[in-house]
Amino acid sequence: MAPASADTRDDMDMTPADLAEDQDTEAKIINEEYKTWKKNSPFLYDMILSTALEWPTLTTQWLPDVKDIPGKNSRTHRLLIGTHTSNDAPNYLQIANVELPKSIVPNERDYDEERGEIGGYGNTNSGDSPAIKFTIEQKILHPGEVNKARYQPQNANIIATWCVDGKVLVFDRTKHASIPSTTVKPQAELVGHKSEGFGLSWNPHVAGHLATGSEDKTVRLWDLTAMQSHSTLVKPSRTYTHHAAIVNDVQYHPKHQSLIGTVSDDMTLQILDVRQATNNTSVVQGRGHDDAVNALAFNAASDWVLATGSSDKTIGIWDLRSLKEKLHTLEGHTDQVTSLEWHPSEHAILGSGGYDRRVLFWDLSRVGEEQLPDDVEDGPPELYVQPAYDLNDKLTKGVRLFMHGGHTNHLADFSWNQNEPWVVCSAAEDNLIQIWKVAEAIVGKDTEDIPMDEIER
Repeated sequence: MAPASADTRDDMDMTPADLAEDQDTEAKIINEEYKTWKKNSPFLYDMILSTALEWPTLTTQWLPDVKDIPGKNSRTHRLLIGTHTSNDAPNYLQIANVELPKSIVPNERDYDEERGEIGGYGNTNSGDSPAIKFTIEQKILHPGEVNKARYQPQNANIIATWCVDGKVLVFDRTKHASIPSTTVKPQAELVGHKSEGFGLSWNPHVAGHLATGSEDKTVRLWDLTAMQSHSTLVKPSRTYTHHAAIVNDVQYHPKHQSLIGTVSDDMTLQILDVRQATNNTSVVQGRGHDDAVNALAFNAASDWVLATGSSDKTIGIWDLRSLKEKLHTLEGHTDQVTSLEWHPSEHAILGSGGYDRRVLFWDLSRVGEEQLPDDVEDGPPELYVQPAYDLNDKLTKGVRLFMHGGHTNHLADFSWNQNEPWVVCSAAEDNLIQIWKVAEAIVGKDTEDIPMDEIER
């Protein structure tokens, strides 16, 4: 989804002095919340690194590979990020190396109160080696900011990016040096969209195929295997016009090769079946949000369960077999929900990111679980689990597991690490990127791997 604009409708009736006072109050609230988060950080995380990038990134994704470091109790992970520069500074698609310890034993003496970190660069207070290292390994010149970047599942060296001019570029990182060239040289240019976008999904079943969604209200499918050897230009193999407004996100179904989910500013979730001949209608659609739908995520362990995130500040849990109404509604964000991703191995855990600067973890195995007041009295606000409503109300508040409050600006994107359980990278619209792991004491004993059909209808 595109970075949302602040709602200015109420601001139109305010004087400049009122606006300045309102902004000052908001800044004070954010600062106080951040102070509270920093104070509690040593007890909430097994590790955390906050690092300032040269320029903000609107996208982040852990690459699937990991490498042992000879002679060290650490492994190198790789991270896909972009840039969002200003003043005509060049933009880049970037690969970062992140060195993480194999086993993490947090030491309170290593807590840096000024930066709010456990681990980081330099020597630790306890005299141990640094817990986390972050370095940029490769920069590839990109035309304008990188709206979104995602690697191909069948070959992580193949990366697709959304551009601000409506093009989607595909890079083979092995064909680019670590130091960027002075000209943009993608391996493929996907041409057809009339506006920029943020919806981007590789087909997990067939290499070289991907789907994109754009502000031009269309969803387009692409087949890189049909590229001509003499040209880098690729035209869409199919164009869908089933949405009435901006398409914010698209995703191939992880189990059903022919199904693609799409969500839009028209407040609908729609499912395409590529076996159908029509291009202007979907096979089924769901209406359950009161504002734009910004993100969707299919659950990889289920044929039917998926989640949607909306500008109405809620998350919808759906059953594909009946989209007439949502299975559950999750409330907890205080602003637009812009990112969703299921945990890679704990299939009942859903992560969500919002314009409220938060990343929330939801435990769907707790849906409908009754809680007594004594169960929620202890612990800092970040660990507060709200009382659950009756499931018949279709409103569930009792499944929030954890809230990451380390950012002071709107969240741009987040990603689960596939090789280290509970390690997350989150990026905000300022230049702060954070790599963190929730304390084992919080997530290690209360979650359980339940069959996803228990969540289904």
